[in-house]
Amino acid sequence: MRFIISILTFLLLSVGCMAQAVTPDPVNGLVKWIPLEQAMELNKKTQKPILLDFYTDWCGWCKHMMKTTYSEPDLAQYINNYFYPVKFNAEGKDTIEFLGKTYKPTSAAPKAPHELAVKLLNGSLSYPSTIFMNGYDAEKNEFRLNMLAAGYLDRQKIEPMLVFTLENVFRNSEYNEFAARFEEAFRDSTLEKRSEKLKWLTPKEAFHNVTNSKKKTLVLINTDWCNSCRVMKRTSFIDEAVFGYADTTYRFVDFNPEYRDSINFQGQLLINPAQPQMPFHQLAMALAKNNMVLPTVALLDENNQLLDAIPFYLSPAVLRKILYYYGEDIYKTKSWNEYSINNY
Repeated sequence: MRFIISILTFLLLSVGCMAQAVTPDPVNGLVKWIPLEQAMELNKKTQKPILLDFYTDWCGWCKHMMKTTYSEPDLAQYINNYFYPVKFNAEGKDTIEFLGKTYKPTSAAPKAPHELAVKLLNGSLSYPSTIFMNGYDAEKNEFRLNMLAAGYLDRQKIEPMLVFTLENVFRNSEYNEFAARFEEAFRDSTLEKRSEKLKWLTPKEAFHNVTNSKKKTLVLINTDWCNSCRVMKRTSFIDEAVFGYADTTYRFVDFNPEYRDSINFQGQLLINPAQPQMPFHQLAMALAKNNMVLPTVALLDENNQLLDAIPFYLSPAVLRKILYYYGEDIYKTKSWNEYSINNY
């Protein structure tokens, strides 16, 4: 079964923006590859993740990956739109500047590895190899994420890697955990049945003219076009360790920040201005502490006072720890660091 990882890409395809078939280039596929140094310069102006493909001229699987994975129109468009894609000959003879250092070929021999390949592949020179980089830190002159995937990547393998990288899932989760949840979210036929036990309130049901509740409130700020939101909503919340505790302690609110209904919240009428510069609901922005990151989990006490807003994807284990910390009022007596160290 095929899965389109971006709703935006799906919509573009469905309305015919790519109706005219494009013949993939036999060498490069449909991805618009750029040199590494150009990607780094562009990243200084507009930060995007970098997808770095290491290949050699003699590598059959490298060529096959170009003809298959990188020749799928929607997948290539997703990469072209949201990444700086770089194709690097691991036995090339050019001198390369990367993160303030100079890298050269190790020798003039035809198949001598390039110093950059040796460095970034940690001496394990197998091809193709793909590195996913994101979160460039100018002070440290390094990327927060530098994830290596050795070997041929088909669509099913590369999809969760792209989402993990682009949507900053790496900030709160290890890749293997997320990949397993991604598989569950989009390919588990039993998921819909298991999800029925979780009852989500709309923002209006939860907050309109409501001043307090018997439970604390958990708000998942998410959209359908955010892939890590979909994974988290479909898996983290129905995990037995999470749901078994959270269902007795929290109300669950599904809040798309593009929600259009006005809400009278604590005496204020909050709306969605629906303007290009502000497409999000005022209440969603307030719950996200005016920092709209998707997904975000906002937690409120029984009087609908905001306790915290936690951005990015949360695995079931991390989510349960957070829910217990606030659900049992531990936050009143211990800092998060104290609580986290004690492994409650």
